[in-house]
Amino acid sequence: MRVHSHHLAALFYSMAVLTACAAQGRRVFAAAPSGSLDVISQADIASSHGTTAYEVVERARPMYLISRVDIAPTAEREVYLNGVHLGGLGELRRIPAKEVKEIRFVRAIDGAAYGVGRSGGAILVISKAGR
Repeated sequence: MRVHSHHLAALFYSMAVLTACAAQGRRVFAAAPSGSLDVISQADIASSHGTTAYEVVERARPMYLISRVDIAPTAEREVYLNGVHLGGLGELRRIPAKEVKEIRFVRAIDGAAYGVGRSGGAILVISKAGR
């Protein structure tokens, strides 16, 4: 079977478009499938056996707590609950894990897409009660 160069180009273009669309979809502030490194799902929360949001993050995605991996290594991550700014990482200790639906990590460079402008990145907590 002989493959023409225009068929290969069309296939390459299609794959590039699908990849770009998939990357764009991750920026939407909605529930994402479990397994995404940027999201701790309700199932992940339950399996962590953490009693606070901080313990959940510490057990499920400890890299969220390390600001060295971002563009502003000295800036602390900011915490938001249902879109309301709470403060720094210590605020996660005040949020009971049983009340959390999802926890999202936003790198500093992606903050504007989520409406957060913190240089150290952000952790977005969505409660079961809603926004």
